[in-house]
Amino acid sequence: MKPIDPEKFHELKELLQIEETFPLEYMFKFIVPTGKLSEILSLFPEEKNLSTKPSSKGSYISVTVIRVMKNADEIIKVYESVSVIEGVLSL
Repeated sequence: MKPIDPEKFHELKELLQIEETFPLEYMFKFIVPTGKLSEILSLFPEEKNLSTKPSSKGSYISVTVIRVMKNADEIIKVYESVSVIEGVLSL
């Protein structure tokens, strides 16, 4: 899986700056192959607002993280970090 096109991040950043008021509680949602869960969790060490839910067949895990973000750049950094993990879908 390729990292997300930087232009998509640029579009998201512009949208966040127009639509949101910072700081804000931002919800990240990811669908993660079971074998990649530790890679996602390592991006959110000691995160208190993190929940997981396995798929019915156990092949994937849904990960939800709610984090206070200071600006759009912080949000983009998280998505950039996640985008290099093979098989992860960002919702």
